Amino acid sequence: MAETTSRPRPEQPGRDLADDLIALAGTPDDDSTVPAMLKSITQSAADLLPPVSYASVTVHDDDTYATVAMSSDLALAVDEAQYADQAGPCLETLRTDEPTALPRIDATVRWPGFRAEAMRLGLRASLSIPLFAGRGTPIAALNLYGHDTDTMAPLIAAVLATFENSTDVGAEPKLVDLEPGPLALVGGLIGAFSVRADIQQALGVLMATEHTSADGAYAILRSRAAATNVSLTVVADSLLAKAGDEDRPL
Repeated sequence: MAETTSRPRPEQPGRDLADDLIALAGTPDDDSTVPAMLKSITQSAADLLPPVSYASVTVHDDDTYATVAMSSDLALAVDEAQYADQAGPCLETLRTDEPTALPRIDATVRWPGFRAEAMRLGLRASLSIPLFAGRGTPIAALNLYGHDTDTMAPLIAAVLATFENSTDVGAEPKLVDLEPGPLALVGGLIGAFSVRADIQQALGVLMATEHTSADGAYAILRSRAAATNVSLTVVADSLLAKAGDEDRPL
């Protein structure tokens, strides 16, 4: 069996989870630290989100899906049932770039293989959340599995509301009695959306000033971050500040 890891809970519940989500959004997709970030996010989700019994992260490479982080072998079993059928909520999230929520697994008829394995393990609700790094497009799906539909419902509602407002950085989702861990998850997602917006704006500036494509602009931003050993976020913020100064009238 694959090994699982655990770590002491932080003094401020969920701080690591929020920080990791925000840091991931400002990290190049191919950076060597990304796998460790995904593992940290997975374990924090399992440790700090009371409704969540197991967590995992699924990635898609060419035509292959794989679990690259998990809090338990039981999460892996549910993931692999989806890979075997080439169908399930975590695959749906990677295909649509949107969260996939199942408030009641027993009520779904769309993914029978997933439903059967999840029900066998006593799981009653699930939520798969797209995770993105510096390019701004999802690189993985964070899968959250719970035994209780009632406790998972507020978490699912809060995450869905957060994604609905993802293009409006100033908007705050309506949160309903969330515990510190779930609040940190939502806060981390909001922070990640803000980072993504800044990086995308910086890429637009580079495309205009360097007369290059989106890929070319990303390559420039990534090169500048590597040269100064800082995150894409720092380089983007610096570039936007400079652009703002140049646009300011004398």
